[in-house]
Amino acid sequence: MARTALTVLVADIILLVGEFYVIQDLQWRTSYAASPHANAPNGYNPSFAYNIFTQFFTMSGNGVSLTSPPTLDWIQLLTVALVVLNLWFAYTYWKGRRASRPSVAVQTQG
Repeated sequence: MARTALTVLVADIILLVGEFYVIQDLQWRTSYAASPHANAPNGYNPSFAYNIFTQFFTMSGNGVSLTSPPTLDWIQLLTVALVVLNLWFAYTYWKGRRASRPSVAVQTQG
């Protein structure tokens, strides 16, 4: 059981680090879109729209609106993987503890 717990802990760390880098990427995209550059001296107004496991990135400004095609939302995907992994581990741990309990038999003397 300790080896499984260690494996789940390592997987949790990897998933959380992955989520950190995905969030950093999204922050970079919004800060770049909002920064002044040649085509939009005042910058664009960036925004995200979300559906289940998909996202749309929109930049609007200077009478122009640019929308990305639907892309996989990595934050939702990694969060679901993290939750499912930990729920599976908790379930197997709970099931293993219930199975390993010795049953107490009541004996009657007659």
